[in-house]
Amino acid sequence: MPALALAFAGLLGPALLVLALAGLLIATGLSVSVYDLGRALACRLRLPVPDTVGAFLGISLFAGSLSWSPLAFALALVGGAWGAGTLVLQRREAEHRQVLPLT
Repeated sequence: MPALALAFAGLLGPALLVLALAGLLIATGLSVSVYDLGRALACRLRLPVPDTVGAFLGISLFAGSLSWSPLAFALALVGGAWGAGTLVLQRREAEHRQVLPLT
């Protein structure tokens, strides 16, 4: 919505910048969601090396949804928002955590 308002105001450069940053945020969030889903599934199935196998499994599941574009678009938006929210909440939690010095 802010990008549309900027575009209507004649500020096309900032509008495109806002759209590019929103796309980057969605892509980053989607990668977090896909990795988390794949890792959880790999742990549930007791597959070896759940970090690596889980990332491959999550990417494969999302790639399978690309054959039907409405599903892929919905998964990208929901997964991107979910993953971006996860990143923001983890960052905020890490800032509030108190680090005690080792003695």
